[in-house]
Formats: sequence, C-alpha cells, structure tokens
Amino acid sequence: MRFSRAALIALSALLAACATGPAPRRAQRPVLLPTPTQIPDTAWGTHVLLVGQSPDNKLWVGTYGRGIFIFHPDSARWERLVAKRGDATAISWNFVNSLAFPADSSIWYGTAGNGWGRSTDRGRTWHNWEFGQLGPEWQYVIPDGIRSRGDTVYIATADGLRITHDGGATFRCIQAASNVAGGSTTKAVPCAEQLNTLPTEYLLSVDVDPKGAIWVGHLFGVSVSKDLGATWHTFTAAEGAPVTRVRAIQTFDTLGAVWLATERVMYKRARPDSAFRKVDIHLPGWPDGLPGGMRAVYPAPGTDWPVIVTSYGLAVADVNGNYRLLYLPAADQYRPAGDIWDMTWWGPPLWPISGSGFGLNLILAGNQLPDVMKADPGMLVLPRDPTHAFFERPIVEAEGNPYIDATYRYGSTMGGNFQQHQGVEFNNPAGTPVHAIGDGVVVFAGPAEAGANTVAIRHDRRLEGKYLFSVYYHNSSLLVKAGQHVTTGETIARIGNSGRATNDHLHLEVHVAPTADSLPIVNPAERYPAFTTNPQLWIRPLPGTGIVAGRVRDAEGKPVPGARVHGLVLPFPEETPFSFAETYRERAHATPGYDEDFAVGDVPAGNYLVGVEINGVKVWRRVRVEAGRVTFVEFSPAPAD
Repeated sequence: MRFSRAALIALSALLAACATGPAPRRAQRPVLLPTPTQIPDTAWGTHVLLVGQSPDNKLWVGTYGRGIFIFHPDSARWERLVAKRGDATAISWNFVNSLAFPADSSIWYGTAGNGWGRSTDRGRTWHNWEFGQLGPEWQYVIPDGIRSRGDTVYIATADGLRITHDGGATFRCIQAASNVAGGSTTKAVPCAEQLNTLPTEYLLSVDVDPKGAIWVGHLFGVSVSKDLGATWHTFTAAEGAPVTRVRAIQTFDTLGAVWLATERVMYKRARPDSAFRKVDIHLPGWPDGLPGGMRAVYPAPGTDWPVIVTSYGLAVADVNGNYRLLYLPAADQYRPAGDIWDMTWWGPPLWPISGSGFGLNLILAGNQLPDVMKADPGMLVLPRDPTHAFFERPIVEAEGNPYIDATYRYGSTMGGNFQQHQGVEFNNPAGTPVHAIGDGVVVFAGPAEAGANTVAIRHDRRLEGKYLFSVYYHNSSLLVKAGQHVTTGETIARIGNSGRATNDHLHLEVHVAPTADSLPIVNPAERYPAFTTNPQLWIRPLPGTGIVAGRVRDAEGKPVPGARVHGLVLPFPEETPFSFAETYRERAHATPGYDEDFAVGDVPAGNYLVGVEINGVKVWRRVRVEAGRVTFVEFSPAPAD
C-alpha cells in the first residue's frame, strides 16, 4: 500500500532519527502516532494482504477472508468492516487486497473475487461494483491494484484496467487488443468508453508516475501508456525489459526512474532515455539473491533503493544497496510469519509496518508466536516419490498463467464461502490456449453443466484397472470433437467464462472411474460428479516445487472434514493467494494410492511447520518438501496419558 510521495519526502529525515534518538515533529502533524496493536486474530493469526495509512492517520488493513480492520490511533482500538448478506452498503467481499485514498476524501477498496467499492463517509457505507454490475469479468482486482492521482482512480484487474474521473459514475474500460469474448450470456452494466488496446488484459501490477503515465505489469512483461490507455508501448528484451510476469512496478520520481520486479529478478530504468538493467541484490548468507518470491517494491526514505516485499521477509537496504531481511527469526519458526504481502510507512515516527500470512509485522516478529514456540512437531516428515506418473499442465507458461488458483483448490469452500470444489482453476485471459494434459480420446465436447463449453478426455493410461479422465470447463471455444484422439500438449480449447463462472478461467477436473462411460463424468444435470480426485496429485508440480498431502484424523481415527491446515507458503499466484488448505468434505474423494484428506501442490522446496486444529487441540508436524516429490503427513491428537 502506497504512502504519499510528499509524506515520504517530508519524513525521510525521521527514518534516520528513529535509529539515533527521538524523531523531530513536523509542523503539520505534531502528534506522534502510537504503534498499532496486533490485529484481533483467530487462533491461527490473521492473514494480511494489504496495509496502508489513510490521510487522517488511521491504519487500514485488508485481509484474507476477514474483511477490513481499521486502527484508530486516538483510542488505540480496532474497527472491523465485513461483508453482510443482504446489506448492499457493506463491503462486498471479505478478501480485501487493495485500498486507495483519492484527493476527494473518498476511500476505495478492491477484492480478490468480488469487485470493488467506494465510500464517501469514511467507511461507514459503501457503493459497490460486483457481479450484478460487472458480470463475469472484472471481479479480481490485482494486489494493491487501485491507484489515485487527484480525483482520478485507476483499477487494475485480471480483466484489464478501468479509469474513472467522476467517482465511478462512468468508467473508461481498457482490455486486450485481441478482444476475445468469454462465452458468458450474463449481461453487465456497459462501460461509458471501451478501448481494446492492452497487449494482454491479465494484469499483475500497476503504478501511475508523477507525470500521469500509466505503467502495468502483466503476464508477458511491462507496458506504459501516456494517453490514459488509448495507446501502449510494451517494452522488449532489446530495451532490457523482462518479457515474463512482472509482479511489481514502482515509479520513483519525475526524472523517470522505474523499478520492476519479476518473481525472482529486479530491474531498473534510471532515465526515460535509458534501457532497463538487471539489478543484483546483495544479501548476506544468500548467494543467489533474495529467497522467496518478490511481490512488491516501495520507496524507502533516505535511500534510492526500494523496500522489497517477499514471501520470505521484508528486504530493506542501506544507502549502498546492501540488503537485509526483516522477520527471519519468526519465519524460521513458522513460515507464514515471514510471508510478507504488503507494507506501509507508519508514523511519525516513521517505521515500516508489513502484513504477513500471520498478522502485522512490527520490525521484530519473534515475539508474535507464543503458540508456535510451544509446538512439539516431532520428527521431520520426509518426502517420497509420487505414487503414479504425472500429467502435464493444461496451460503453457509461454502462453499464459501456469499457476493454480490458490484460494479455491480441490475440496475447498474458500473458508465456507462457496460450494465444495470439484477441481482446480487456472485463471487466464479469454482465448488462452488449453492443452490436453495427456494422450487420450475425446469423449465429450459441448455444453455441460450450466451451459459451460466443455471437453472431456478418457486417457490411454489406466490405474489399477480404472479409467482416467480429464475434464476442461468454461471455455470460450472448443477445437476438438468427440471421438477424436489427442496427444499430450495438443490444443483442445480456449479459455473463457461460459457456464457458471465469475471470471475467465479453466476449471480442470481429474476423475478415476470404474467405467469407460462418459455420462458419470460429464452430465449436464449433475453438479457433483462421483469420481473426481485432486488434480494436484496428478499434475506435475512447477519447477523447484513439490506436493504436500496428508490425513487429519480425530482420536478415534475418523476423518475431520473441513479442517484448516496452516503453515505452508506459496509465493504465487499472488492475485489469488494461498492461506490454508481444507480437508475434504463428503463431495471430495481421495486419490488411489494416497487415501489423502487434503493435498497442496506447487509448494517451494524447504522445511515447513504445519498445524491443524482437531477438536480444539492444535497438532503440529514439521515437513520437508522436495522438487517433484510428495510429502505425506498425518495429523492426529496425541493419545491421552
């Protein structure tokens, strides 16, 4: 969450003073602000997605599933805003990842999955733009994806960019030049102006520089517009720019300095007439640069080097660009405590406050974890080879987003907000090619449940005499027909939002069935197929990652449905963040060879402390994850003495 440039300049001297003695007071803000208390949390902490200081000196915190928390420094109290069924004046969704405070004194928030909203009475009531106004697109605001310059507000989403000059009365909507229709028949409120000029509409980062140029990072690099989105320049490799996913953009000053971050590499352009250059990050003890994935970059008072938000801590630099990581003591105990999602400068006195998968991080986080420090995880659980060979991914990285939506995995209800999930999602722009995950025969191609354009493949492989199927839903168009034999990697469809969809995405299912008949696999009248299994145990993990699967059983050895498994960290996809796994309920099914209650793929290699609550008792295990392998962990309460 951004702190105003004027405030950063005015407070730059305070940062140095904080290290040596009392901070001087500013004439326009003479009262020193108290340090916020920890957020009123659950037994497992509060997953913070966004932090920011408003112009009236309140700390605003967006969270995963718990709405917005506001710290009032005058009374040292927290206020909480949550979505309320049937109340159109409350916020629309409790997964809040964006906030902005325009010059007109309004407040804007954005969500991961249900649009955005605006308040003109300091958050007491809200006007929301959600499915009824937006339709099956524009629902996913990107992390820290709302910017304001004066009264103009810019909203970056997975479906493009919206700009409003009049408080949302009208919008200029900017989407991809390809302009592929998703296939949905849902009608939305039309935009006042529609432009199809972006190189891709699946945005990942945004900033607006002091001269009003709009910068966006996306799946294939970075682009800039100097005419409010009418035209775009996309930087090329010849200009030194990355041509892969750009997760963060920070425009520093009127001289044209720009910093970019991909998931692993930093880039800087010093002036408008210079090329981008890779920046080597120097970090003691880490020869390969920063650990974890880079999510955001922010200005740091007193230095030209930005603060870097990563999934392994907050990286801060001295004036010479030598970085160190904050929060490592806590992260070494419990990884979510160092899983940083956002930061802001709080004060005066000026200090960085960041939000992690565990809560607020206030310089040192080692004392935040009393329950974890008492944990007895026992022996380290080691990985093993997978039970069966992997299929390939349906999305090719060079063509789109290869990450699985982490908020709504197989068996998940997104914390009780949705129906039990039968598959996994690959969020991508409409028109992105969908590939067969293995060789087989197309047994269905057409409209399925709720009218979703669907392909089903019965694979040539079998498992212990049973048939393997993969099913691909919500496509905008189908490129194969029933009876056709396809090979691994063959393009079979293009992503869309047909059927029961709230965004452009591929819904993938993997079935293990006792029959070769496709009717139990794809039946337009059947919402919950009987033979689904977790695709994460069938799809090859991303490079450098493995799979954690396991069982959660009570003292009698019975499964514990809907239990939340905490402690794993997935750096990406940041736009649909991971917080916890959920054990299967009655509509999800274990995979042959595993008999699991949950499974999470694409977990970066390393050691993790993982916990779950069973009948009010916290049970901990420490697990090791290795690339391409499966770590199987079992949770059950200790037997009574």
